[in-house]
Amino acid sequence: MTHTADVADRDFLEIIFGPATSVRTYLNLLYLLLAFPTGVAYFIFLTTGLSLGFSLLIIFIGLPILVVVLSACWALGAFERIIARSMLGIPIPSPPPLDATGFWPRLKALFGSVTTWKTFGYLMLKFPFGVASFCVLTTAFSFSISLILAPFLYNVVPIDFGLWRVDNKDEATVWCLIGVVLLILSFHLVNGLALVWGRFAQIMLGPDPPAGR
Repeated sequence: MTHTADVADRDFLEIIFGPATSVRTYLNLLYLLLAFPTGVAYFIFLTTGLSLGFSLLIIFIGLPILVVVLSACWALGAFERIIARSMLGIPIPSPPPLDATGFWPRLKALFGSVTTWKTFGYLMLKFPFGVASFCVLTTAFSFSISLILAPFLYNVVPIDFGLWRVDNKDEATVWCLIGVVLLILSFHLVNGLALVWGRFAQIMLGPDPPAGR
């Protein structure tokens, strides 16, 4: 009975504190923070390329631009699969290559491929996701760490929550404990965001399921 209770206690502690000591959590955190600059870069490249391509179609320069942009989606999708596998630990099979030979058949396959447009959608959506995750995580970690440091800072830097100003050591200690709890929750938030985005990446970057499923 005691052994079972000890195992249950260890499992409970692992659930609560495990993310803070797991290498996977920090890889997830790095991935989520990098989603901001990569998402911005993808958004600028794709919106600029598509707007140029469609606006210049009338003089036939636009078609090569669109081909370059959509071909780049395949390359960027392959890059995203690599970092999702290595940093998020999510298995994402590669979709089959374009099954066409010759310029026009291959061009038609590129524009008509579901993989092309799924990857395009993924890359575009990484911009708002990257901005949101960066803001949420930097706010969560900076706030929790500032509370943890309250016992050392309340005499140096004013700590004011509007209706509550920390002006003694006991109050600072209470807020420090709250900061520890918030920091632990922040690590769980990291893994939750990574899990959601990883599942989305599997859907958008992986091959289509067989017909009939």
